[in-house]
Amino acid sequence: MKKLVALFLTFSFLLGLNLLSVNAQGVKPLEGISMEKAKQIALKQVNGKIISAHVEKDDGMVKYEIIIQAKDGRYEVEIDKATGKVLEVEKEGSGRDNRDDDDHDDHDD
Repeated sequence: MKKLVALFLTFSFLLGLNLLSVNAQGVKPLEGISMEKAKQIALKQVNGKIISAHVEKDDGMVKYEIIIQAKDGRYEVEIDKATGKVLEVEKEGSGRDNRDDDDHDDHDD
């Protein structure tokens, strides 16, 4: 039992040293915004309920893809993981980008 405790303490000590050396080198283990922050940003774009959210890599860019169910349909919101910038807001099935569209009614005037 004493050997097991000594082994555990040695392992913990070495792991701690390794983490300190990574931080001393300025390496950031997690870069960019969190999934929770991305969800908050998405909900500011589309009022509704998040039904799915995941990270994907597309053309070398890592982004969050968040699907929101709104009263008038489903929307896909893409957010740059590194910066938190909204890349696209698209109503599913419409093929149109709604990011800069302040008028969300679907009626043709």
